[in-house]
Amino acid sequence: MKLVKTKLVFNRRGKLNKDNKAALEIEVYQSGANTFRKYINTGVFVKGIEWNDDKKIINSKNSNAIQYNKILSDLCHNIESYAFELHIKNDILTLEKLETFLKGKQINVNSFISFYKNEIDPNMKRGTRKEHEYTYNLLTEFKTDILFSEININLIKEFDRFLKTTKGLKRNTIAKHHQHIKRFLKIAYLNGLFEETKNPYFHLKDLFKREKSERISLSNQEIKNIEETVINPAYPELQIVKDMFLFSCYSGLRFSDVISLEKRHLLNDNGNYTIVKKMEKVEKPVTLPISLLFNGKPLNYILQYVDNKSSYIFPRITNQHMNRQLKILALNADISMRLTFHIARHTFGTMLAELTYNPYLIMKLMGHADIETSMIYIHLSQEHINKQLRNITW
Repeated sequence: MKLVKTKLVFNRRGKLNKDNKAALEIEVYQSGANTFRKYINTGVFVKGIEWNDDKKIINSKNSNAIQYNKILSDLCHNIESYAFELHIKNDILTLEKLETFLKGKQINVNSFISFYKNEIDPNMKRGTRKEHEYTYNLLTEFKTDILFSEININLIKEFDRFLKTTKGLKRNTIAKHHQHIKRFLKIAYLNGLFEETKNPYFHLKDLFKREKSERISLSNQEIKNIEETVINPAYPELQIVKDMFLFSCYSGLRFSDVISLEKRHLLNDNGNYTIVKKMEKVEKPVTLPISLLFNGKPLNYILQYVDNKSSYIFPRITNQHMNRQLKILALNADISMRLTFHIARHTFGTMLAELTYNPYLIMKLMGHADIETSMIYIHLSQEHINKQLRNITW
């Protein structure tokens, strides 16, 4: 095996910059027939007293030592792992392959974009991680790289206009992306990479304001249209999507909670079924007596799946694929609006409000954190009644 080794090299050229700091580089050395030695610029500059040459690390005299050492160690590990993967495939590392690999892996510690990507926690909830990754993708589309030194009020305003005009995003979605950026700037400050006093969001609080979102729900007739839609047996996936969507309409569960629903969450007490599950956005477990909801209608769409071999009740479907299938379902059911699981959940809340007029019951079943959110459905229900009354010729 041709050995690939990496190590950090301090001040290889014997030159100091105006701040009396010298560059740190990564030396990549491969022995054997295809021998080469490559020095990679890390973008990190430290003083001589901040470098431990025996351990090849930045010492505690540098305030950013922990963050810098982690980034540089990760990069060295990534290079060696890549070389080993090539070896497993009976291939070898070349300078060309190394340069191609580094285009996607090299981290510039002065870059907010690189810092953001490196700080996305792979262990956080999948939905939250996807949201952070979405913000990262938008940032890189807006500007290939953003240095910490470039972050100011004008840049954030330009990004805001980019989200609104170029991407066509709504105010509430844009506010969420700003919230993510502010969060990562806070992490950068805690790691000593960004001065808190330079955070432009202190002067741009209006960017976090959200508009009251309209809660769209299906009418009883539209639900009936979906229920009576006959799915061609040649398209079994569409049938699964139909069942999952209607189950959400009658249970109020979000897509993330429906897709992660396991058999252990479904309790059977002499034919009385109850779901007990910790929902994605709720701290405490929510108890749903689905045998009692809408004359047990949720059971029609769940019991047929519990005999599968998986621990999950419903088959695994991505959110993107689900949305594509919902478009087809809406077309077949002659529904003009774009179907989403948000609409299914709002439909559940609206039907509960119209039938019970009890915000506390809505709060318990939907897992709301406060009664104000549940009261929205009561107000919507009353407005629905008012609209019907206005259309009556007395």
